[in-house]
Amino acid sequence: MKTTETLSNVIKTDEKNFIFIIDEINRGEMSKIFGELFFSIDPGYRGTDGKIRTQYANMQDKQNKFDEALGITDRDNFGHFFVPENVYIIGTMNDIDRSVESMDLAMRRRFTFKEITAKDSQQTMLTTNNEQLRELSKDTIDKLNNQMTNLNDKITDSEIGLSTDYQIGAAYFLKFADYYSIENDQKKAFENLWNYNLEPLLREYLRGQGDIKDKLETLKNAYENKTKSEE
Repeated sequence: MKTTETLSNVIKTDEKNFIFIIDEINRGEMSKIFGELFFSIDPGYRGTDGKIRTQYANMQDKQNKFDEALGITDRDNFGHFFVPENVYIIGTMNDIDRSVESMDLAMRRRFTFKEITAKDSQQTMLTTNNEQLRELSKDTIDKLNNQMTNLNDKITDSEIGLSTDYQIGAAYFLKFADYYSIENDQKKAFENLWNYNLEPLLREYLRGQGDIKDKLETLKNAYENKTKSEE
């Protein structure tokens, strides 16, 4: 690590921010993912004051970059580690996934939480600027947006009774482009998206409810933008 200045107890590198992104962090075994980071990422233990010696410290016979930054020259004391304040860790997760429960409170308090709603993902992903949709016309993308909105509105309708946590994000609807590239048929692509991606997911959400068949039909009609008279 090349150090350029020291601010309070934190050594920063060229005044830049560094970001690690761990996708679907809740699916991993948190203790193995973070290990000694569990202590070091705590805001109260960042920088040189929160330095630790790693479990492999006794195997190191020369300075690592952290030892150098700390000015440690005693070979019997090599093997230090700390997390600077300008290092950010971002983890993504689906909060209705049962594996979220494995994230204990001690780990939760080390993070702040920001909800990304299905609507948020729609506004950023289902646009003409998305490279994955480059083969689709604006009218087709508009229809895709409309069907996503209709379906998600119906999911939270009292008739279905699910919360906004169960609304389906734009990543599912991007699969439409793959089906369209194969079928070259808009109607068939929408059917495949429903049959192979949306319906199986919704069926899982509705599992255990006695009227699942009727609810799936209602959701399909919303997705296809059918009115009551057309059902």
